[in-house]
Amino acid sequence: MKIFISRPTVIGPKFETAYSAFRDHLVSQGFVLQRLGSDNYSKKAPLHAVIDLIKESCGALVLGYPQLEFQHMAVRSAKFQNNFRCAYPTPWNQIEAALAYACDSPVLVIAHPGIDGGVFDHGVTGELVLHIDLAEPNWFNRAQFAQPFKEWVGEVQLCSQRRSLGAQPIASADRPRE
Repeated sequence: MKIFISRPTVIGPKFETAYSAFRDHLVSQGFVLQRLGSDNYSKKAPLHAVIDLIKESCGALVLGYPQLEFQHMAVRSAKFQNNFRCAYPTPWNQIEAALAYACDSPVLVIAHPGIDGGVFDHGVTGELVLHIDLAEPNWFNRAQFAQPFKEWVGEVQLCSQRRSLGAQPIASADRPRE
């Protein structure tokens, strides 16, 4: 089953090792990972290429890694006062997540601590946002991740079955109200 991965093209070395293990974990479960800029390139404009990849996929994982980090330290008379850190994900996380939701793909959002705003805020999508240290080795084996991931996999499998039968996903606005 094809799934779309939203993450920055380049992540820090402390994240890359854990991501490689997660990628291998997904592949071992039969997933085919798609993302623009890793080993998948297109002559189309990036937005159009991403839309095509999401439409081909049965689900999306949005991984909120810090792409930009700012630190500010306040010192008064050579004495440390406080330290402020701010981290931002790639703006493509927001774009790709919104496109996946618009295509009615099952979406699982996972954010490194300190990543927030937009799709990473609780309540924006109506679904859980997992906050997990994405630099931690085997973070994907933690109990905190296991149940939401299992539920997401079930949704991805249903999407795959619908598509194999030639059915189009049901847009959330068109779903019957309970």
